[in-house]
Amino acid sequence: MIIYPVRRSLTPFMWFVALLIGLYGATLFVFWWLVRPTLFDLRLLAIMLGGAIGLIGAGGFFAHRLGWLQRIPHAGGAMFAGFLLAALLPLPFVWGATQLLFIEAYDALVAMTLMFFAAGVVVALGFLQTALFVEKLDALTGAVEHLRMGRYHVRAEIDDGGELARYADALAALAAKLEATDRKERQLERMRRNLIAWIGYDLRVPLVAARSSLENVVEGPAVDPEVSRRYLQMAWRNLNALSDLIDDLYDMAQLDISGIHLERTEVSICALVEATITELSPMAAQKGVALTYRCDPDAPPLLIDARQIGRVLNNLVSDAIQRTPKGGSVKLNIYPSRHNVLVEITDMANRNSSEDLGTLFNLLLSEEDARNLSKETPRLRLAMADAIVRAHGSQIHPQRLGDQGLRLVFALARADVVNPLIRGM
Repeated sequence: MIIYPVRRSLTPFMWFVALLIGLYGATLFVFWWLVRPTLFDLRLLAIMLGGAIGLIGAGGFFAHRLGWLQRIPHAGGAMFAGFLLAALLPLPFVWGATQLLFIEAYDALVAMTLMFFAAGVVVALGFLQTALFVEKLDALTGAVEHLRMGRYHVRAEIDDGGELARYADALAALAAKLEATDRKERQLERMRRNLIAWIGYDLRVPLVAARSSLENVVEGPAVDPEVSRRYLQMAWRNLNALSDLIDDLYDMAQLDISGIHLERTEVSICALVEATITELSPMAAQKGVALTYRCDPDAPPLLIDARQIGRVLNNLVSDAIQRTPKGGSVKLNIYPSRHNVLVEITDMANRNSSEDLGTLFNLLLSEEDARNLSKETPRLRLAMADAIVRAHGSQIHPQRLGDQGLRLVFALARADVVNPLIRGM
């Protein structure tokens, strides 16, 4: 959208005509009150002033409608031209009036000399006013040029309280917004690079492990079938983990489009917990981590998406096992309550003390948060787990356990107290 100055609007010209008419009446009144002229002289002056105002008004009308002054390339030149015309145009009419109304030629010449001096004063003051205006305009132009070149910190200081000062304030506000936008864009670019690094690491770990297992089978020395089968099983598990990560990537991409589609059914949470423990026990044993769980067999059924909540438990528990040192423990406990079932996961992981728990499940991290994390943090799986829990109307709450260890808790609604509207989802 482009906004042009409205040069053909009649409002400025109407004010110009009104001022000329007011000046015409005021001049005749002052002449009558000071000089007490004859009726003939008063009529003669009225005719001359009327003709002058008519010519000046006609010239101003055409200059306004045709945009003559606007065609001057510099604003300062246009302003000074206006002052110059205002000072010089009345001189011919004043000279004619002095020739008709003054008896002595000497008096007429004195009046013309004083009038010429007054015109010179008007021109000088007009030049000064124009120079001051151009200085402010140059400051604004310089600020706009710096803004165009991306130097958003430059401001134009104009403190006269006028229109240009308001324009400078608006320009400063625009520069501040552009500076904030530029800073946000740079931050997003850093976060994008961090995201690529996290995803690359998450995808590379199972791929490297699977390739290593297959290399031991293909390129290594001849081994018995049992050892080969164990290597192939390890490769199979890592390829399945890689497939799950790719599924997580796809699901995370769908979050911004349509959200996570949940297929809610009544499920026993203990069955999901036992399946998770069974699946991750070999990983815990290989790492030398004790994996235990506790689930009340009388825990009520939950109206949840069993597959998605199973992914949450798998992601959170596997992360805890991966980060817990040898000899540590990971616990998965279920606590029924009046309206919910609480899921608690505790570990003895060595986490960075400067790590912000508020960003634990954020897929996009600022540069400062990224520096406080090690590359072993599975950002994608943690973010996916948090997204699934939020889709169920809950939230994962992290809590530090002293100097070592972390506690994760989230609640899932019981099937017998869940909102009837959710049952239809």
